[in-house]
Amino acid sequence: MEPKFNIDRPKISDEEIKKHQNFEQLVKQFKQQSLNKAKHDKSWWKSKKVRYSAVIAGITVICTISYLALFKNETKQNTTHETVITQNNNNQNIPTKKSFINEPSQNLKVNYTSYKINNAKGGELKHPSSSKIKVPVNTFVDKNGKDVIGDVTIEYREFHDAADIIASGIPMNYDSAGTKYNLESAGMFDIKGTQNGEPVFIKKDKKVEIELASANSENKFNQYYLDTVTKNWQYIKKDHANSISGNNHETNDFDNNDKDNSDNYIKRSTKLQLIKDQIEVVIPKKIDSVKTVYTKKIDAIPKVKEPTKINKPTPGRPTFYLEGSYNEFPELAAFNNVIFEVGPENKNYRPDMHEITWSDVKVSEGPVKGKNYLLTLTYRKQVEKLIVYPTLSGADLEKAEKKYQQKYKDYESLVEKKQAEETRLMAEMEAKQKTYLAEIKSKQEEFDKQRAKFITEFKQKEQSQLASNFNAMSAQTKATRLFTISSFGVYNSDCPHAEPTGKTISPMFVSGEKGNAINPDILYMVNHNTKMVYNIAFKDGFKITYEPSNNYSLCVFRNNKLFICNKDQFKATANKDSNKFTITELPDNADNLVDFKKALEI
Repeated sequence: MEPKFNIDRPKISDEEIKKHQNFEQLVKQFKQQSLNKAKHDKSWWKSKKVRYSAVIAGITVICTISYLALFKNETKQNTTHETVITQNNNNQNIPTKKSFINEPSQNLKVNYTSYKINNAKGGELKHPSSSKIKVPVNTFVDKNGKDVIGDVTIEYREFHDAADIIASGIPMNYDSAGTKYNLESAGMFDIKGTQNGEPVFIKKDKKVEIELASANSENKFNQYYLDTVTKNWQYIKKDHANSISGNNHETNDFDNNDKDNSDNYIKRSTKLQLIKDQIEVVIPKKIDSVKTVYTKKIDAIPKVKEPTKINKPTPGRPTFYLEGSYNEFPELAAFNNVIFEVGPENKNYRPDMHEITWSDVKVSEGPVKGKNYLLTLTYRKQVEKLIVYPTLSGADLEKAEKKYQQKYKDYESLVEKKQAEETRLMAEMEAKQKTYLAEIKSKQEEFDKQRAKFITEFKQKEQSQLASNFNAMSAQTKATRLFTISSFGVYNSDCPHAEPTGKTISPMFVSGEKGNAINPDILYMVNHNTKMVYNIAFKDGFKITYEPSNNYSLCVFRNNKLFICNKDQFKATANKDSNKFTITELPDNADNLVDFKKALEI
């Protein structure tokens, strides 16, 4: 009879387990309970034997825990003296607490495929890889053990090669009776069930059959279940491969032109590119054009000049009239009755200038147009230039004030009209721009909707390609493996291998033309001969052990970036007896499962 495993218990989190691993609290609780017992049970104190035993037991517990604490502390101190010669990590690689299943990248996810199945009817589900999920009637119950009514969502995914295993973050190390192994997989799957977002469970007297498509027809494998509580693979039974004759390869339309990633796939959509062009080029040009046209219209509105106010003379400032024959100097007639005030900026002004009869007088525009004038006085070879300000007094000033007030009213009216016209033109421009912006928003919504549709289509075709690649294997290397499961989770057909032997090194990693050092956050090594994946531990200084005759590649994850050391690069470094590996960063648009497999040459 085969062993029967009841592994449908609810999972306990790591935090819950560690919460109860407080031995100091345990001792306090023990002592408190003993005291409470003593307070309420007088007969307890009457027995000397009991009292002495309790005291001795308490001392023993305290001493034992103290010893363990000291021993643990001493061990920590001793381990700090161990020296590992490797890269200078500058404390950048201090490990943080991570979940047991730790996906190294969100972009490399092996996506679940969702299926619906009616619990009362049961049925058979066929996965693109040709795997089958067989569900008996009334198999699922809720957390209270009651039969689920209606449809159940089954989420299912498979892992068939090194890239899948790395992307999954599922550990492939195995501890059996204290002996450590690494697992070679002939196929692994992850299955879970929900209804309306709540988990469902497999009824105790029911089994779900998984007919797993496998790339390996050897019979050296065992079946395992991943226990995330004990953080170890649990042996189920010896596995058996059922070879498949013939080739059921089905082609799909996901050709090489679609190979890169969803972004490149989207770029090849004419419809999406037209919408994107409207959003990024066509409509913005219209907005800029509207702005240009209306800016010119606003600039073309005639500017209004503010009238100049004539002031009365400033007390204490020197002033003078221009006296002379207007027949001889007709241009001075415009300044009749004008009193010129000498500006304080004139350093060359002298009072005796009033006593000179100047032979030539010229009045020209001053430094501040409309406010002052440049007065040029000439007598023989003497030339004097003064900046003067026109003023009036008496009746002339009153007359000028009235003219100024009328001109200023006209000026204000013109300014108001100019501002109204500018406001009207600005409103027209903003209305047209608002229409174009609304058009951009509408186009963006259309683009996002179409893009989401294309991404979904790409993912479906990507999965179809992966399944097609799997189905394309020859009949000699394809089989099915039957799993009978009583709980959801991760299952694997594995062959344990002893930890690798050969050459052990502490690797260094460099990338780019300048050979910049890269300190890994996560490091994987792939043995292409055995198709095994090794998650290299940080605690060991990322030391790797490899057999020089085999082919290997390395995957380095650093700051959400992915670097690859392919088989040729690894071999070149190993042949030089070096520990410095050149790694190549995968571009962001190649950070997907299909390109990852190509980079690993899988």
